[in-house]
Amino acid sequence: MKIFYYVLIIFVFSACSISSEEDTTDYGTSDGLASAPMELTVGTAKTGGVAKYGSSYYKFTPSSTGAGSYELNIASLVISDSWSSSSSVYVYLYTDSGYSTMSGYGDSCLASCTVYFDYSAFDASTTYYLRIYGYGKVTYSLTVSQGGSEGSANDPVELTLGTAHSGTVEGTSYYGKSYYKFTTVATDNYTLTMTNSDSMDCYLYSDSGFSTYVSYSYNNCTAGTDLSTTFTGTSSSAGLTAAKTYYLKVEGESSTAKTTTYNITVAAED
Repeated sequence: MKIFYYVLIIFVFSACSISSEEDTTDYGTSDGLASAPMELTVGTAKTGGVAKYGSSYYKFTPSSTGAGSYELNIASLVISDSWSSSSSVYVYLYTDSGYSTMSGYGDSCLASCTVYFDYSAFDASTTYYLRIYGYGKVTYSLTVSQGGSEGSANDPVELTLGTAHSGTVEGTSYYGKSYYKFTTVATDNYTLTMTNSDSMDCYLYSDSGFSTYVSYSYNNCTAGTDLSTTFTGTSSSAGLTAAKTYYLKVEGESSTAKTTTYNITVAAED
């Protein structure tokens, strides 16, 4: 009987020892849950990390006037105890709280970097969701900042006729657009003049979905600097319709990502 108790005591102590070793393993800490993501404030740095084999969940909301492109700066990135040779973190952007509708593809970082989300346009007062996954134990500092493009298809910036607007667009000829709208007063041709720092292009639409050109032949801006064009409506003499809102998309022409600045003015033709 004594032998049985001795064996039992040794077994208990051995089990406790194994449990103790497992409890001391440091896999790091993840932030937020899919059901309760941690909120990031635009323009404010947040220290955090991702546990090994885990994911961290975040959300952020552009202001009521904050439509445009956004970027995520990942600073002080440290990845330890990696279980993959990639030793990187992946950032995924979603447009829904269920993390089912991904906007674009995931971006990866091997070291501190900035994620531009393909220079996509974000809507104002709309919450976006981030999932960050790391190959190992990860620590970092995150900052969401507004990028160089302004407006979105759902929230275009309103231009006042005859008044210059100082704007920017960030990205390439494929990624990155700025979105505007203006409302006519009378049936007339309307001129667009721009002073821009680099070659640009623009397109005029008659619908808020930015899908219906106002006569492509006469109402797009030929790429170049210091753009000037006349919006003539569906023909060269029809003019734009009175008291109607038109929609304007501006894009850069660079093959490499850059920010282009400009002043833009739309006015009724004299």
